[in-house]
Amino acid sequence: MASVPTPSASLFAQGNCPNCDLPPGCRGNGNNKDKGNNGNGRGKPNCERLEIVIESDLDFGRLVLLGDGESRVVLDLASGRKTIIGDADDLGGMPFTGRAIITGAPFQQVSIDLPAQVDMRDPNGGNALIQDFVMDADPFSTLDSDGRLEFNFSATLVLGSEQAGAGKLRGRVPISVEYP
Repeated sequence: MASVPTPSASLFAQGNCPNCDLPPGCRGNGNNKDKGNNGNGRGKPNCERLEIVIESDLDFGRLVLLGDGESRVVLDLASGRKTIIGDADDLGGMPFTGRAIITGAPFQQVSIDLPAQVDMRDPNGGNALIQDFVMDADPFSTLDSDGRLEFNFSATLVLGSEQAGAGKLRGRVPISVEYP
C-alpha cells in the first residue's frame, strides 16, 4: 500500500506575449490614446498590470492505493466534495478546491487558461497526474469596477499502475492570465 498525501499545487501567472499583462492601449508607444473605456475622465487609459494571487491551493487530502489499477480522485468544483474511483481509498485530510484573484484595469476583458495536465512529483520518486481542470469563470471574463475577478478551480488526480504514487506529491499549476 502506498500513501498519497495531499498534493498542494503552487500557481503562478504567465503571459504568452510581451506586455500582455498591460491592457490594450498601454503596450507601446503611440497607443496611449484614451479609448473611452476606463471612465476616469482624465484622457489616459488605465494601465494596470494584471496580477494573480492564489488564495487557496488545490488539495486532494490523503489517499492510499489498494491495488495496481488506475484510480481517479475527482474534486467537485461546486461542493469541494472528493469522489474516489478505482483502486484507492480515502485516509482523511480536508480536500480544497483552488481559489484565485486576478487584479488589473477595471472593466477590461482577460483571458484565463488552465493547463491540460500537470505532473506531480515527490523527492523520493512518487508521481501522479492532475488533469481535467475546470473553473467557475469563463475563459474570457471581464474584470469588475474595482479591476478584480475571483474564481475557483479544480481538477482530477490520476494515479495509475505506471505511477509510483507515494509521498507528499507537489506540482506547479501554471495559470496563464492576459489581456487579449
